[in-house]
Amino acid sequence: MNYQGQTKDELIKELQKLQQEYDSLKTSYEIDINELKQIDEAFHLSEERYRNLFETASDSIFIIDPTTNNFLNANPAASRLYGYSNKEFLRLRARDISAEPEKTEAAIRDEITQIPLRFHHRKDGSIFPVEIMGSYFKLGDRRLYTAYIRDISKRMQTEEALQMEKENFRHSLDDSPLGVRIATIEGNTIYANKTLLEIYGYHSLEELQKAPLKNRYTPESYVEAQKRKHQREHGDFSATDYEISIIRKNGEIRHLQVFRKEVIWSGVNQFQVIYHDITEQKLAEKGLRENEEIFRIVISNAPISIFVTDDKGVIILHEGKVLKKLGMRSGENVGVSAYDLFNELRVVELNGKVTNGKSVLNRVFKGEVVSGITELNGMHFDNQFVPFFGINDEVIGFIGVATDITSSKKIEEELRKSKEMLEKLNQHLNEIREDERALISREIHDELGQSLTALKLDLYHMYKYVKVDQEAQIRLSNMVELVSGTIKNVQRISSDLRPGILDDLGLVSAVEWYCNEFEERSGIKCSLKLDNSDYNDSQINLVIFRVLQETLTNVLRHASASFVKVNLRKSYKGITMTIHDNGVGIPEEKINSNKSLGLISIRERVKQFNGKIDISSIKGNGTKLIVFMPS
Repeated sequence: MNYQGQTKDELIKELQKLQQEYDSLKTSYEIDINELKQIDEAFHLSEERYRNLFETASDSIFIIDPTTNNFLNANPAASRLYGYSNKEFLRLRARDISAEPEKTEAAIRDEITQIPLRFHHRKDGSIFPVEIMGSYFKLGDRRLYTAYIRDISKRMQTEEALQMEKENFRHSLDDSPLGVRIATIEGNTIYANKTLLEIYGYHSLEELQKAPLKNRYTPESYVEAQKRKHQREHGDFSATDYEISIIRKNGEIRHLQVFRKEVIWSGVNQFQVIYHDITEQKLAEKGLRENEEIFRIVISNAPISIFVTDDKGVIILHEGKVLKKLGMRSGENVGVSAYDLFNELRVVELNGKVTNGKSVLNRVFKGEVVSGITELNGMHFDNQFVPFFGINDEVIGFIGVATDITSSKKIEEELRKSKEMLEKLNQHLNEIREDERALISREIHDELGQSLTALKLDLYHMYKYVKVDQEAQIRLSNMVELVSGTIKNVQRISSDLRPGILDDLGLVSAVEWYCNEFEERSGIKCSLKLDNSDYNDSQINLVIFRVLQETLTNVLRHASASFVKVNLRKSYKGITMTIHDNGVGIPEEKINSNKSLGLISIRERVKQFNGKIDISSIKGNGTKLIVFMPS
């Protein structure tokens, strides 16, 4: 703009105009700045609210790229529901968590915002129903999809339970195993379920309604029915539980138990009558009465004693042939308290615990089953005390069964004595065998060993006489080698029979020597961990050494092992030796087989000194033998 030629007043006016425009622009600018700040604050507030909603929502929320179907973000609720972390979700697509991947991709692609019931699967593979709501939004120039997913497993279970309950209620009367009839106060039937129709032998309600009441009852029951009807007509509805006898359409008589109560049916007071067919029960009761005498005859002649008490412990039945052996009559103790009869009875339970009769009865009345052996008048009995319970699970008595095992106890005692004799004989034979081994070992070592050594020296002495004859020198050299080898074999055989090192230097040195010999002979590496304690019991030392010999022999023959670990330690309780190889192991059936003579020999040796042996084997992890000899 050209300001030349203007007057001072005109310039002042122009300046004032410019100042106003400047002030106006400045005010507008300040308003725009404040609006921007408010917008920015509102944006941050909205972003914070969205983030809080996203992070704390109980439903799963996913941000999905609809072009690739990939997850861009997932809230914590999604991680809890599906079992994936947020980082794991970023490597997945929406189809990866869906049991119907094609439908899921189609729903996202077709911009469906409310997706019907779908089934998803968690990281662990379990499948569950979900409800999905989806929406699209823009972020810059990108169009993204938000999926809101809710687990509706519990809701579906509740809906199914409600539906089931409705169906059960609807069918409860029709499908009831009891006969059900709805009757008016006059006794007219307005509803009957199929069970009731079957009880009477009719095909429909109409057929039942047409049949005269008198024809449906036996004469005696018809008279009683008329009395109850007369009572109801005069306001007496006390007859709610009674029995009747009916005549079916085919003429068969059935016995029914009846329960009557007042109900609302179609908005009117009527009577619901429930019929329970007790014909079989009646017949059973008759048969039971007829069989009671047979039962008593059988029990009184049974080769056992049976007694039954009531809830106070009073005997209400006591029968059996055993009573005669004890000088009692059948039923003699009926009415007597079991506490008085068995108070001082000595009971040896299966675990060896000795209990008196009163303690046994107290335990039985607490619901415990007790078994044990008793002795009375020189006879032995195997007893079973078994409680029986009432409808509220309270003990209302117990049954006791005593079987005479006097003869079997005698046989058992004879077997025990015979077993003890066999064990002592076996121990004696082992001692004889070990003494003979020691004797033979000394004889071989002292006599044969010394003779061979002398022979070897004489052969060396012969060298100066055969220097001229080369062939004789060769033969003499071979003879010397043969004698040397024989001396070594004699030493080995002598050591196997009874290693002198065991008696001279003790168990630790003997174990170390034998394992070194075994390693050189077999090529199987031996790792030793030996406790240098004072092992001063020569008999136990010999047992442990023989167990080591037998075990390593089995390892060499059967284990296909390359390594054996031997541990020996002593404590105040006793001596423990552990032998563990890395071979193929022993099948369980062979460990306990009566054909495994080597293992049987080991067990018998250890048993003679009250020792314990444990053999365990895992396929591919070799066999472990642990022997413990108490102090």
